[in-house]
Amino acid sequence: MTIRVSILPEMPALIRFILEKQAAILTSSQSQTGMISLTQQVNAVRLDTHKSDTFEQNDLVLDNSGAVLSGSRDALIRRLVPTRDFCPDEAYIFSLLVNIRTFISPHELMQKIVQYCMFAQNADSHNFAKEGRGRMFAHILRLCSEWATNIPYDFKTEYMRTRLNELLRLCAVDKTYQQKTTDLQATLRSSLNKLDRYEKAVANLQKALSENTTLPEQSDSMTGLFLMCNDAKTVAQQLTHIEMERFSMVGVDEIVQSLASDPLSEIGRHSKNKEGVISSISFYIEWFNRLSAFAAIEVLKQTKKRNRVAVFEFMIDIAKECCEIGNFNSMMAIVAGLSLPAVSRLKKTWCRVEKSKLEILQHQLDPSGNFLSYRATIKAAQWRADSARGNQPKIVIPFFVLLLKDLFLIYHGHPRILPNAHLNFMAFNQLAEQLRDVIQWKSTICTFEKNPQVLQYLLITAVSGEKDSMLMSFECEPPESSSEREQHKKLRGGK
Repeated sequence: MTIRVSILPEMPALIRFILEKQAAILTSSQSQTGMISLTQQVNAVRLDTHKSDTFEQNDLVLDNSGAVLSGSRDALIRRLVPTRDFCPDEAYIFSLLVNIRTFISPHELMQKIVQYCMFAQNADSHNFAKEGRGRMFAHILRLCSEWATNIPYDFKTEYMRTRLNELLRLCAVDKTYQQKTTDLQATLRSSLNKLDRYEKAVANLQKALSENTTLPEQSDSMTGLFLMCNDAKTVAQQLTHIEMERFSMVGVDEIVQSLASDPLSEIGRHSKNKEGVISSISFYIEWFNRLSAFAAIEVLKQTKKRNRVAVFEFMIDIAKECCEIGNFNSMMAIVAGLSLPAVSRLKKTWCRVEKSKLEILQHQLDPSGNFLSYRATIKAAQWRADSARGNQPKIVIPFFVLLLKDLFLIYHGHPRILPNAHLNFMAFNQLAEQLRDVIQWKSTICTFEKNPQVLQYLLITAVSGEKDSMLMSFECEPPESSSEREQHKKLRGGK
């Protein structure tokens, strides 16, 4: 399979290089084997999935342990439906709920589940006895909890919330059951209210940024973030607050829909909801690009070389602290910003930067072995988070653009519909396993103390585009080569 990556023009140069390198690596057979192991699983099962009369419409194909390998859409949905004596495990529930939406809408799925549960409830008189109703309720609650907790944005409509209440009321006959229903509904309302507040805040922030047309100003004296707060750890912690706010609002349902509908280079970038609010994925990617531009501008504001060197090393220290915390998205954004052409051309500045600090960047950004170094580092961070106790840090914020690329390759790596018209549940499971990690990562609470002044500066400070950044760069260090002089002339002529 050939992977072609087309990066948008505004993507930082370093990230463009990273993703193009990743695409080249992923075309090799060795990397494809490392990324997607589903082929070996399919071969080991030796399942004949070609069209055959022996497969009935509602058949499921199971392995020797009883795990589902494939099935028709309706058969997979029927297996999701709880009864008095059966309830699928949480892994099956999540895998089907998160994947089936590309074949049936959540509204239609909920309607089917309510109908099937009502039929199952009325099919046996034992279901109306207290014990039978209790077991039935426990199984229904398990399904509803998994859905409402891990994919809460499916319930943004009144229809879905009404159907959920109908489902929970089927067997909630005493105060204990009713309290559990109330608790789940309260958790869901909290998630939806948080989303509503977030979308309003996003709209207000975007309006404020669009109205701020002030260009960054250069100065002979030290200016910017370094003057406000020269503690790299504090800044890294404030960046982590911003990252967690944005990352936590990205729904796995939104990710799956983007994987299904968007090309590799455009995943989630331009989607909006019905109210015209930018999608959580788009807003998060925009934040990455803004932080990259911010890191570059903080250096370019300084017209004196010693101040540029100090700010440059400060930015590297912030990236290092982000890595220590587990905030890899901010780390990559800062490094990408310091690698933009406007900064990378500053040879007199670069030669004064401490070499050991440069080696830190080179190690984390090494794309060889499909970013083996980065993947080893984030794996260690995940292990640390999983084994953390008490107030120990548990934060894992992945390099989001690379995460989306990985998920895209998993989603499209194998057919989701088999030749016999069954849905490939093995492929469903592989994607769901990765999305489980995403849910775990984005549910972590950031406990660092907030610094309102630094947060405000990071969020709304003006940044400039490529043209103005290059002009600032030439003010820092005049053009040296003929090509730079020609570029400078064109830029000034276009002002």
